[in-house]
Amino acid sequence: MAPSANAERGGGGGGGKRGPGGAAGGGGARGRREHLVRQLQRGRLYGQLSPRLFRKLPPRVCVSQSIVDEELLRVGHIFLGFSKCGRFVLSYTSNSSDDDLSFYIYHLYWWQFNVHSKLKLVRQVRLFQDEEIYSDLYLTVCEWPSDVAKVIVFGFNTRSATGLLLNMMMLSDDNHRDIYISIVAAPAPPHCALCRAPAPGARQCLCHGFMLHTKYQVVYPFPTFQPAFQLKRDHVVLLNTSYSLVACAVAVRAAGDASSSQILYGHRSPPVPAPAPPRAPEEGESGSWGGGHRLRPPPSPAVAKAKEFVADLFRRAKGTPGPGGDEDEDEDGASGTPEGPPRPSTTPPPPVLGDATRTPHPPRAMGPPPGPEPGYINYTQLRYVLEPGPAEEEPEDDKISLPFLVTDLRGRSLKPLKERAVAPEQFLAVEQLTLDFEYVINEVIRHDAAWARQFCSFSDYDIVILEVCPETNQVVINIGLLLLAFPSPDEEGQLRPKTYHTSLKVAWDLNTGAFVTVGVGDLTEVKGQTSGSVWSGYRKGCVDTVMRSLVPESSARYVNRMTNEALHKGCSLKVLADNERYTWIVL
Repeated sequence: MAPSANAERGGGGGGGKRGPGGAAGGGGARGRREHLVRQLQRGRLYGQLSPRLFRKLPPRVCVSQSIVDEELLRVGHIFLGFSKCGRFVLSYTSNSSDDDLSFYIYHLYWWQFNVHSKLKLVRQVRLFQDEEIYSDLYLTVCEWPSDVAKVIVFGFNTRSATGLLLNMMMLSDDNHRDIYISIVAAPAPPHCALCRAPAPGARQCLCHGFMLHTKYQVVYPFPTFQPAFQLKRDHVVLLNTSYSLVACAVAVRAAGDASSSQILYGHRSPPVPAPAPPRAPEEGESGSWGGGHRLRPPPSPAVAKAKEFVADLFRRAKGTPGPGGDEDEDEDGASGTPEGPPRPSTTPPPPVLGDATRTPHPPRAMGPPPGPEPGYINYTQLRYVLEPGPAEEEPEDDKISLPFLVTDLRGRSLKPLKERAVAPEQFLAVEQLTLDFEYVINEVIRHDAAWARQFCSFSDYDIVILEVCPETNQVVINIGLLLLAFPSPDEEGQLRPKTYHTSLKVAWDLNTGAFVTVGVGDLTEVKGQTSGSVWSGYRKGCVDTVMRSLVPESSARYVNRMTNEALHKGCSLKVLADNERYTWIVL
C-alpha cells in the first residue's frame, strides 16, 4: 500500500523542500496533503481517523465490488454499521401496514462481512417481542466494552403509545415516553462446538441462543441517554426509569463454576445494629432531624475506596492536583456537607410531595427490610434454561423490578428455574439491583444537607450519571432537585417557602448496594425560570463536569454504538466504518 507520487508531492509546488514552518517550496501548508500511511499512523496515535480519509483513496487500495445487494435496500433494510469484532454488518427493518392503528414490527439482522463477496445473512431476530409499537422508533444498537457475545438494542419514541391514542382523541399526553429494550445473543464464533455441530437430542447452546425484552415508561424531565456510562461495566446495563436506577446484569453461567458468582450485590453489608434510644438534645445542640452533625461509625474499606474514587473524579473535574485541594472534602466532618454513608432508617422516610407531572410512586413497604438489605434498594435474581415444554409461571410482579420476557431466538419462552432448583449445565442469570431515588433524596437531605431545617418538600428531580468505575463497581450520579424551602433566617422580610434548585452527588456501590453522599449543593433560588430552562442549565453543568474529568479509554474498552439517527434526520449514511481495521463500506 505504497503512497502515490501525488500524495508525496506538496500541493502545487515544484518539489521544493519543506521549511521549518512546514510549508512546501511551491505551495502553502493549505495545499499540502499527508500521504495515506501517515494518516493511518495519526489515527493510531489519536484514536480516530479523518472522515475524509476514505473518500479520496486511490483505486488500487479499494475493492470495486458491490457487496450490498440492491434488493436489500429496496425491501427497506437500514444498515447501521460494523460489529465490534469486525465480522458482521448489522441492519434492521421496520414493517407496518397502512392502517393508522397498526403497529411496527422490528427485525435485526447480522450479515457476515467478506471484502471479496456479497454480504451473507447469518441471523435474523425480532426485537421487542410482542410489544405494540405505534410509531417509528429511534434505535441504538450497542455492544459492551469486552463482551461481544450479545448486543443491546434501545428503542424510544418521542411520545408513548397511550399518548398517541390520546392525541387522536384531541387529548394531550406529552409527559410520558416508552423505552423498549432487547438484549440479543450475537452469532456464535467459529470455535463454539455446541453451535457448530449440535448432536441429535443434545442441549442447544444458550450462550448464543437467547433474547431478553423489557419495556418501561419515563416521565419529564426525560432521562438522558448515556450508553458510554450505562454500559461501561461488562454484562451490566444501568437504566434510569425516572423513579429509580436499575442495574441489570445478564450473563450465561455454567453450573458448578466457582467463578460464575453473581455480578451485583455480591458483598452484602453486615446487619445494621438497632439504633440507640433517642435522647434529649444537649445545650448548643440542634434538636431538628435535619440539622447538626451526628457521630458516624468508622467507614468500611469499601466505603473508603468509593470515597477515594469519587474524590479523584472531582479533583480531575476541578483541575486540583492533589488530595488536599478539594474544598468540599473534610475528613473531620466539619464542612457543611459531611461525607459518609447514611444509615438506613428504621422508620419510613418523610412524606414526599410529588409534582403533578409525576405519577404516584407504586406502593411499597418502606419500613425496615428483612435482613441486612437497606430500604432504598431491591435485589432480585432469576435463572432461565433452554428446555422444551410450557414455561412455569413467572414470579408475582413486585411493582419495583422491571418485567422481563426471556425467549430463545424463535420467540419461545425460556423456562425459569425455582429458587432452590438445581441448575443444569448452562443457565441464564438475570439480576436486578434497584436504587430508589426518592428514598435516597430524603436520606441525603435528612443526614447531610446543611439546609435541612429549611427544607419543605421537593417537586421534581433529574438524574445524570457522572462516572462508572467497572473495577470497583462504583456509580457516581448527580441528582438535580427542584424543591420548596424557607429562606435563610438571615434574609429580611416575611419568611415564606420559595422554589430553589440544588444538586446532590451520590456514589452507589453495586457490590454492597450502599450509597455514599459525595456532596450537597447550595440552594439557588429559581426566579422567573421555567423548569425546562432549569433542567437545561443543570444538564449543561453535568456535561461540563464530565468533560473536565474525562479520561480517554483504550481502543479496546469503548462502547460500540450504532444508531438510525440519520434516518430520522431525513438522510442516509454514506459509509459504514470499521476504524479499528481501517475498513469502510461506501454505500
